[in-house]
Amino acid sequence: MAYDVVIVSKEMGKGEESLTQTLMLGFIHTLAEREEKPKNIILYGEGVALTCKGSEAIDDLKALEAAGVNILSCGICLNFLELDKKLEVGGVTTMGEVVDILAASDHIIKP
Repeated sequence: MAYDVVIVSKEMGKGEESLTQTLMLGFIHTLAEREEKPKNIILYGEGVALTCKGSEAIDDLKALEAAGVNILSCGICLNFLELDKKLEVGGVTTMGEVVDILAASDHIIKP
């Protein structure tokens, strides 16, 4: 089953920030450990911070990238959050590419 993942925040769910951030890190770590990896992980909004210097998700995202997963961060978001010079894993994507990937996706997971 081919699938894509969309991450829009540094947090997963609602509630205490330390809990929801831990959940997101756990989600990404679990993706990295699974045999069946997503085709793409698209990050936008504050989710792009997960691909930038200082993120605790970097090692797992690098492992996913090494396994062939496309890690794509929204360029508009990186610029807006002034993180464009801090990207550590993956590439920069455009909204057009995001729409193309999502439109062609068999399954989209949004934690």
